[in-house]
Amino acid sequence: MAILVQFAAIHRRAGDRPMRSTPKPRAPMRPLLSFLFLGMILMNDSQAADAIHTPEQGSSERQQLLDTARAPVRQKLGRDVRFAVEQIRAGEGWGFVYARMQDQDGTVIDYAGTPLADAAKQGYVSPDYVALLQRVDGHWELRADAIGPTDMVWLAWPEKYGAPHALFEEE
Repeated sequence: MAILVQFAAIHRRAGDRPMRSTPKPRAPMRPLLSFLFLGMILMNDSQAADAIHTPEQGSSERQQLLDTARAPVRQKLGRDVRFAVEQIRAGEGWGFVYARMQDQDGTVIDYAGTPLADAAKQGYVSPDYVALLQRVDGHWELRADAIGPTDMVWLAWPEKYGAPHALFEEE
């Protein structure tokens, strides 16, 4: 034991620090870590700008989605309809509209005088409308829709068109 104490005393002078097994971290790492942290925040904010969300009522985004979705209904049924929105979602370059169609007076759509009149009399169509839209060059384009679906046709749209699954989830 005495030998070890003498050995330590010889190799350790006054004011010397014991040797470290790992090197001391350098100060230049702090600015680099701050820079990386800031980059992560900015990257997250840019992704949040196009995160899937429900467009605010009265917003231009919501109006554009509804106008784009309404156009094919007008063309296929031969008249204007109103939408009572059940669900509207947008993000990641995609939009989804699920609405109840109404006549201009606000009542549930009457298919009389439309190509779906016979199917409606037999109960084969609903008052619902669903549309999948994609943002292309700054405007919305229809990718798929269903007038009067009686099943959940939109469940196949993520795989068929590449739309995100979260787009079809309720908030």
